[in-house]
Amino acid sequence: MALPSPNLDDLRFQSDLVDGARRRIIHYCPEWTEYNLSDPGITLIELFAWMTEMIVYRLNQVPEKNYVEFLNLLGMQREPASSARTDLTFWLSVSLPITPENEEPVIVPQGIEVISRALGEEAQVTFTTDHVLTITPPKLTQLRRAEDFQKNYLPRLGVETFYAFDQTKPKVGDTFYLGFDETRNISGHILQLNFECERTQAVGVRREDPPWVWEYSRGNGQWGEVAPSTRQGERDTTGGLNNPRGSLVLYLPLDMRPDQVFGRSALWVRCRIEPRRPEQGMYSESPRVTGVTAFTLGASVPATHAVIVENESLGRSNGEPNQSFRLEHAPILALQDGETVEVEEWREGEIVFVPWQCVDNFAHSSRYDRHFTVDAAEGVVAFGPSIRQPDGTVRQYGRVPEAGRQIRFTRYRYGGGVTGNVPADSLQGLTTSLAYISRVTNLRRASGGRDAESMEEVKVRARRELKAQLRAVTAEDYEHLAKSASRSVARVKCNVPQRADIEDKAGRVPPGTIEILVVPAAFDSLRAGDLTRLHVDAALAKTIEAHLDQYRLLTATLRIAEPTYLGVKVSAHIIPSEFSQPEVVRARVAEALRAFISPLAITEDPEKQDALMDATWEGWPFGRNLYVAEIFSLIQRVPGVKHVVDVQLSTRPVTPKDELPPGEEARPDQVSRREAKLTPVTQKVIRVPADTLLCSLNHEIVLATLEEETAI
Repeated sequence: MALPSPNLDDLRFQSDLVDGARRRIIHYCPEWTEYNLSDPGITLIELFAWMTEMIVYRLNQVPEKNYVEFLNLLGMQREPASSARTDLTFWLSVSLPITPENEEPVIVPQGIEVISRALGEEAQVTFTTDHVLTITPPKLTQLRRAEDFQKNYLPRLGVETFYAFDQTKPKVGDTFYLGFDETRNISGHILQLNFECERTQAVGVRREDPPWVWEYSRGNGQWGEVAPSTRQGERDTTGGLNNPRGSLVLYLPLDMRPDQVFGRSALWVRCRIEPRRPEQGMYSESPRVTGVTAFTLGASVPATHAVIVENESLGRSNGEPNQSFRLEHAPILALQDGETVEVEEWREGEIVFVPWQCVDNFAHSSRYDRHFTVDAAEGVVAFGPSIRQPDGTVRQYGRVPEAGRQIRFTRYRYGGGVTGNVPADSLQGLTTSLAYISRVTNLRRASGGRDAESMEEVKVRARRELKAQLRAVTAEDYEHLAKSASRSVARVKCNVPQRADIEDKAGRVPPGTIEILVVPAAFDSLRAGDLTRLHVDAALAKTIEAHLDQYRLLTATLRIAEPTYLGVKVSAHIIPSEFSQPEVVRARVAEALRAFISPLAITEDPEKQDALMDATWEGWPFGRNLYVAEIFSLIQRVPGVKHVVDVQLSTRPVTPKDELPPGEEARPDQVSRREAKLTPVTQKVIRVPADTLLCSLNHEIVLATLEEETAI
């Protein structure tokens, strides 16, 4: 329990100050008999009471100021805003290779800026590419079939017919492979495959929707599914490899890696027979391929919500300790290689700029160390102070730039915040003209952007860090320290080894292993129904592991993972009020359900949270069961809902990496598979394991009138 703090502001304007002064009039001035508000004396009493109340109010701010100064003594600083991230896709004005002899790539330099479309008074958002993008022409080297993989059919096309599947009777699982030269990295590329085939008729499949699945190699024997594009001008025209000529386009993911298949290494793309719907049919005979060619239409590259500033002058040194300079822009992102402060120095008869080193603090800096610190949230660069020691001597922490020397920042990136969480197809403006590049956009919503840490968040974090004392021993310590690793971390659950007799997944954590379950900060994405951003990518996992490695016990092994997500679909039958707009009520109910059944607190205004979500609500609690009665109660409290007729729940497992953004949900194969995985809830409660969180699927809200229900 927290220690009780005294309330210094215990005097109230009317009851204590004004009325107290009026009661003293009888004792000190009995001839004063006029107490109405119109009396000038009463007016003066109220004036001085108001001034006294202001003084007492300011006095009560002293503890708050002392609290903040104590945090400063501890070295606490506000965490800067985190930047949203997404993948930018660049399309070429001409496919590669331009000619069979021309194999030159197209280069998109690092730091290319792409801006969002201007919408009303909203400011444009700028994203910059994280690294150089090299768009290379693909080099197809192998065409093989699973049943006789030792034979490469590519050199023999035109001489020998290639049967894509079993020649006599195709069956489920038949596969053919396309191998690309691994020295030309085509991960993230837009790959167009052109097929020439012998025309076949009545082969038993639906040409517009053949029963096949395309996959790409991810290394270590793993394969990922990639669906042929359905964008305008990129649709599959092969007819299931039954048309004389046709093409299809594959957007290869960035995690494509070379792999060995039956001892042969390449960047692999394969096609496998797998009917997923009855209307797709089944091949009665194998397609016969006579030619295959591959082209590149573009490629994708990771990008960050940031603007790059180079060689910004900070001013000149005055030669005194504890100097500070403010950058023109803030907050700034974490410094990368080559991003530092440079100070003019005299070297070998000339003035040159010498780079200095950025440190967290000056505790271990000597007077000769070229060190500086950066407050990323405020954009302040500081040099070492001079502090008097207990014995009376003065110690200089860090070197002081010589008087009159020019100081500059070589390069830094600024940006961040929730404004960077832009929807798909928002980033389309190139600020720089690039050769052979026709257009650019983000195919998926940007996510991960968070505003700078507020003072209340700093206070909460300070209490966590003081409790942990910079060491991770208990599960709570790991959770607190993992949250401090990055602003991209929203929630953390620590699983530790337990007794073998405990029937829980947490009890199956290997001895000596600490499992950290991380929920990324994907607030805006969850509001839009995008579950893919709950995936913990390798970069975030590495950041958390590196941060915890400083505090973990030597015998502890860290494992960064995602929670188990259980998707919940609510099918509700409601009757709206007489004078409400039905579609508005439907939207309110869906929004209330998404806010309640969510791994994160996505309600923008905390005061509008439902009564089921208290002030400490961070999202659905780990292991908390969901009762059907709670859904009835939640919907009934939504403004505009008159009656809740019926509620049905269904669930399915959710793997964020395998989910699709909302814009791609219309694909029939994905929708049918997910609908098939839905399991109706027959009991009055959904049991949730200790390492599991609930998330919302697409809820179904059916509206009806009271007359319709009476008739039924």
